[in-house]
Amino acid sequence: MSTHVYEELVWQLTRLPGGTPAAIPDFFGHLFSAAPEKSDRAEIWHFHDNTHLELHDTQLSAQCEGEVTAIAQLPDALLAVAEKSAISPLLLGLLALATGDVEGDRRLKRILPKADGAAKDLMLMTVCRLCG
Repeated sequence: MSTHVYEELVWQLTRLPGGTPAAIPDFFGHLFSAAPEKSDRAEIWHFHDNTHLELHDTQLSAQCEGEVTAIAQLPDALLAVAEKSAISPLLLGLLALATGDVEGDRRLKRILPKADGAAKDLMLMTVCRLCG
């Protein structure tokens, strides 16, 4: 998929009240048990139910009850757009999952339904013209 699709998602995120910086706390913050961890090649979101989402390089995974499940392989183009736009690649990946631009939303819904619901709420408020 071209970078244009992911650039469009970033543009949609900027239209949120509070802009892109508000997306994580407003849509996912209630799920967090700790602040997200970030490094050069990884991002981890820790949730109250002792689960978490991990993005290592291009692999998005969920850990639940000690078991790690691959959710999606995020395209290099998505990661490049996130880096260029200085936004969380995990956030952009979740929005791309919710819009169907990246496959894996069914795995996310099965493993972490609250995170999937928050991603779909974000999609409705940004991409869906009926709501956002």
